[in-house]
Amino acid sequence: MAPASNFNSISNTVCVMDASTRLGSSLVKRLLTNGYTVHAAIQNIHNGGHGEFLDACDMKRIKNFHLDPFDYHSIVDALKGCSGLFYSFEPPKDQSCTYDVRIYFN
Repeated sequence: MAPASNFNSISNTVCVMDASTRLGSSLVKRLLTNGYTVHAAIQNIHNGGHGEFLDACDMKRIKNFHLDPFDYHSIVDALKGCSGLFYSFEPPKDQSCTYDVRIYFN
């Protein structure tokens, strides 16, 4: 049985699921700038995407995780110790993508 989580403690660590995407790497940079520690979950670890613009200080606050979206344990490992999750998966390059934008006004 998992230990009870302490909801009163505040963690400054968040996870970005596929941090190697354009949106994910921008999000990682912004979170690091704002003082967060980031668990960068990356599907293709050899194509990190965000390492080239981080300075040495930022590298101390980022931890890379290899992620397989179909492997529960790789997801849980990346989320351990995090208080937030940003999900930024992009479709594979060989699939066409259409965006449906809807705006609702009350």
